[in-house]
Amino acid sequence: MTDKTSSIKPGRVDGKNSTYRSGTHRIPKRCNNQIEEVLQKNKDHAAHKDKKVSQGSQDKRRTVVKGFFSDLFSLGFKIESIYNLKEKHLIAVFNYLEAQGQSPATIQNKISIMRIFCNWIGKNGMVKDSTDYVKDKSSVRRSMVVVEDKSWVGKGIDVLAKLAEVARMDETIALVLEICWAFGLRVQEALKLRPGVSHRGEFVWVLEGTKGDRPRVIPVENALQRNVLEKSKAIVDKKTGFFGKRGKTFEQKLSRFYTVMKACGITLADDGITAHGLRHQYMHESFKLLLDIEPPVRGGDISKVEKYRFHRASQQLMERAGHTRVSIGASYYGSRRRTPPRGDIEGGGK
Repeated sequence: MTDKTSSIKPGRVDGKNSTYRSGTHRIPKRCNNQIEEVLQKNKDHAAHKDKKVSQGSQDKRRTVVKGFFSDLFSLGFKIESIYNLKEKHLIAVFNYLEAQGQSPATIQNKISIMRIFCNWIGKNGMVKDSTDYVKDKSSVRRSMVVVEDKSWVGKGIDVLAKLAEVARMDETIALVLEICWAFGLRVQEALKLRPGVSHRGEFVWVLEGTKGDRPRVIPVENALQRNVLEKSKAIVDKKTGFFGKRGKTFEQKLSRFYTVMKACGITLADDGITAHGLRHQYMHESFKLLLDIEPPVRGGDISKVEKYRFHRASQQLMERAGHTRVSIGASYYGSRRRTPPRGDIEGGGK
């Protein structure tokens, strides 16, 4: 039997994020009311852009901010107002979360949200770099460049066999997974997809469940995509066009989805994979189709790929993925290049 503890990632406990959860300690009424007032006033404001954030982002902010103050009071600090918040309070809470084994991604995300919140209460610039609030600097040092193949194929999984296993338990969930693979969708996007509405000829419009409510277009290029679209159209609710039984809330559908995932071993603790790994797989396969070379995370040496070709392919892939920054591509298929090829300017890299 394989010893899974040997592959546990730093900042994680038993292969998962820390079991500790913030928010269990009572926040005094005055502070709680102040928090609610600030959140309500700024609820849909983006951090740096003149746009609105999604409801999911708003809920995340509320959870993190409330959790922070709950932890602060549980540690014995007594502040009469949130406007009395000081840097020492940030250090204390984040040192505590670090000691609890929360992952680098979790800690850094919480620091980022508290930075936004502190700006809202007039303490601009108080929250410094993430490394200032933990003892082990590596606990918040993250790299956007993926070094591990997170796709199902990369984990040695027979995708079709695993999908067939899921289908034996729940055919609808199997199709949702196949949609994730065929179009690189996030789970929420796939569950909210209405194939009959979204499929428009040679393209699929992803309209619901997207991050930031940004719709996007993904080309229909192969038999896998066309096949899963037709199968999905046949199984969705004929009136609503959605996957799952009519009358079920999205939360109920999502709960069912993860129940099936766990039952079929599609977890990091079991087979070492997640549904999101199929999104990575779509990116890897599309990368190879566009550039005729394996992505770096699969061992592809792209040092001979002209810079402008690489940038153009990355731009196309990130548009399909629903990201606004080309640089995020490195988190799917690896670093941009190992050694910059000579004569790049001649290849059109200006």
